[in-house]
Amino acid sequence: MITQTRAQQLKEIEFQTQMLNNLKKWIRNLIILSSIGIILAYWGLGVQSKMPFTVFGVAGVIITIISVILCVVIGLGIKRGRANVDKILQLVKA
Repeated sequence: MITQTRAQQLKEIEFQTQMLNNLKKWIRNLIILSSIGIILAYWGLGVQSKMPFTVFGVAGVIITIISVILCVVIGLGIKRGRANVDKILQLVKA
């Protein structure tokens, strides 16, 4: 296994922290998208009753489901990324 210097480990921590912040932005955007999907689904399925609006409602449900699934996947990535940063921090402290 290749050993890393302290400077390399600190640079890796900085890089991974930046990537975790990017994932947080993606999760925020997906939450907004899922909210739009919920509104679209409510409007298309609940408020309007004609066929074209039902299509919008179904599209809203699909957008919401996909957004929630992606939020879960990205949330798992954030959790594991934080654990990885913590492991590197423990190595730097040792």
